[in-house]
Amino acid sequence: MEQKIKLLPSGINDFERIRRDNLYYVDKTQYISVLEHGDSYLFFGRPRRFGKSLFVSMLEAYYDIKNKDRFDELFSGLWIHEHPTERRGFYQVMVLDFSKVNGGADNVEENFNTYCGNRMIEFAEKYEEFYYKGFANDIRNEKNATERINIITSKAKQYRNPLYLIVDEYDNFTNTILSLHDEKVYLAITHGEGFYRDLFKKFKGGFERIFLTGVSPVTLDDLTSGFNIASYVSQYSELNQLLGFSETDVKEMIKYYHSVGKIKGDLQQQTDFIISTIKPWCNNFCFSLKSFENNEPSMYNGMMVLYYMNLYMKNGQFPDDMTAPNSMMDYGKLDHLVKLEKLMGNNLRDSIIHKAANEEYVLGVVKEHFPATELIEDENFISLMYYYGMLTIRGKFGFRMKLSIPNNNIRKQYYQYIINQYNQSAKIDVSHLQDTFDSAAMFGEWKDMFGYIAERYKVCASNRNSIEGERNIQGYFMAYLSLCPYYLMCPEIELNHGYCDIFLMPDRRFDDVKHSYIVELKYVNANSSAQDVLNKFNEATAQLSSYAADAKIQNMTAGTTLHKIVMVFKGLDLAKCEEV
Repeated sequence: MEQKIKLLPSGINDFERIRRDNLYYVDKTQYISVLEHGDSYLFFGRPRRFGKSLFVSMLEAYYDIKNKDRFDELFSGLWIHEHPTERRGFYQVMVLDFSKVNGGADNVEENFNTYCGNRMIEFAEKYEEFYYKGFANDIRNEKNATERINIITSKAKQYRNPLYLIVDEYDNFTNTILSLHDEKVYLAITHGEGFYRDLFKKFKGGFERIFLTGVSPVTLDDLTSGFNIASYVSQYSELNQLLGFSETDVKEMIKYYHSVGKIKGDLQQQTDFIISTIKPWCNNFCFSLKSFENNEPSMYNGMMVLYYMNLYMKNGQFPDDMTAPNSMMDYGKLDHLVKLEKLMGNNLRDSIIHKAANEEYVLGVVKEHFPATELIEDENFISLMYYYGMLTIRGKFGFRMKLSIPNNNIRKQYYQYIINQYNQSAKIDVSHLQDTFDSAAMFGEWKDMFGYIAERYKVCASNRNSIEGERNIQGYFMAYLSLCPYYLMCPEIELNHGYCDIFLMPDRRFDDVKHSYIVELKYVNANSSAQDVLNKFNEATAQLSSYAADAKIQNMTAGTTLHKIVMVFKGLDLAKCEEV
């Protein structure tokens, strides 16, 4: 019988369905034993759409006592099948997914209580055979979730039934409340005798094991008085690859689909092409400083990989616009950060966001946990950007971490925010800009592209405060150049021990791209002399000559004509713009 080709499980977070329907699964079962040998109560955080829900679904399937006789059916061929732990099929598992709680309505307590209460009724119905007849009905007759969990944990202890609690997206509910309501509502829920806090107090001691997942550890800190025993393991090096795909995972996926005829052509050539195309868009996540220092592979966002692979196998090519729709849907994360800053009266946020977009990295201490009331602190805000996936670990400087934008999908979100800001002062004609991109990429006619952006910069800067300066000019150019599909944006790339301001690296998917660019931007005050401008020009010329000699840039621009462009701004005016 011909073997059925495994389809990619795009958007499917149900482990049992993936195994039942023979969908493609990147094996993460080896981490079961790692978690099991750790503390009993764990919190593990990752950005949204990184595979948390699928992982906890796998944990549920593995530990559920109702699946004890289905081990071969569910896990055959996976790592854990050959290395089972003593606790497989051992627990009665309760799963709470707080992303399904509507936190936007005024009656938040009622919604939360209803959701949790219904899950507890389902739990009682599922495991009633391990208690007594009428157990589920007794749970159903209680008025709220707190009383229901009291009975469940009490009876479980009486009947010696071990319980495992999984809370997925545990911070989604309170983050929604914080964004849609205000700090007072949040404090009422998570402090004092708030219903959310009170329920977590009941979890303590009632479950043998608890696994919490979420994006940020904000709520956990607010609940420490009632739930102070969870270990934060998100930055453990042994768990760095727990979610997401390694490059080895991606290559194995390509190999499989090539073997079944879904990817045509030479395997090595196809692998090199696919990896080189998608890597700048969904790779470069690192969640452990130790892993970075040990040169462990960075991680791909698995959801994005599935998106690109589906497109490639369906169409035989990647789209001209590689921006993943789900990524831009998450633009709201950055918008939320900005709104949060404005709500709390801190004026430093724009500078942090602009700095992250324009420079190689920003420095910060990633806090393991912090209360929502302290989000106005700079280090906590940078930590939140890291937890949201807007920044990732790139090394260490002193006692602080180097944090940078992971990839082009995330960088696009920054630039879209910056463009939206600038458009409030002076809109740019995107249609004309696209025409200049064609001319620069295909024919090497670059003056209109850089000149037009410089012209609009002057209009925009005239209408705004604090936009002058080399960094702000660079940010403006990078934001609008990011709209060009022909190039991959590489700000502040290290070349011969220096950092080029702008490098337009040709995207290999476009055969028409015959020209590439490195750009050095300089700035002098409006009252500077002609000699000052010339000095800056000469300085930039020497820098570009050094950068262009770097073997790295020669490899990345092979097959194109490399243009070295110097732009010197005198105040708001482009005083000198020449190819050297």
